[in-house]
Amino acid sequence: MGLTWLAFLWGVAEACLFFVVPDVPVSLIALACGWRAGLRAAVAAAAGAMLGGTALALFASQAPETAIALVDAVPAIPTAMIARMQAMIAGTDSAAGLAGLLIWASLSGIPYKIAAASAPGLGIPVWELALLTPLVRLPRFVALAAAGAILHALTPTMPGWMQPVRVRLLLAALGWSAFYGAYWSKVGG
Repeated sequence: MGLTWLAFLWGVAEACLFFVVPDVPVSLIALACGWRAGLRAAVAAAAGAMLGGTALALFASQAPETAIALVDAVPAIPTAMIARMQAMIAGTDSAAGLAGLLIWASLSGIPYKIAAASAPGLGIPVWELALLTPLVRLPRFVALAAAGAILHALTPTMPGWMQPVRVRLLLAALGWSAFYGAYWSKVGG
């Protein structure tokens, strides 16, 4: 249960101002503990993202410039990325269009917190963003949980001294480190 809470709190934090996505703990939980634990973590992370994103959007509805400034101060979020995302959000004309944009952004490395901080100022109701959040975040989280669970299941039995969980987590940590190294060098860290 503690790992599920970790995923939830990570989802809250990342939707607001943290810079490491919930995909990391979700995949690590699935890798270490299997599919069911990974799925619980994915659902918890999506629920956390909904809460954190809604809180940021509510804050932005009262202090839009401050909310954007806070997001702009997060590592690896260049001002140009914020402007580009705001222009794309402004170009959507329906909830379906916004959902599609948020899914595309999620898969393109554009942090969700930009949309959460920008939506109220662009006429997107906070409730709409709140309802869309789990729908657009959960598929990626579930996919990473599935990948972690598959690797968990495929890990061969190793001698006791190798402690498979530690080996899996070390390999995953190296993979995530490489991912973030490449991402931050691309967008600026």
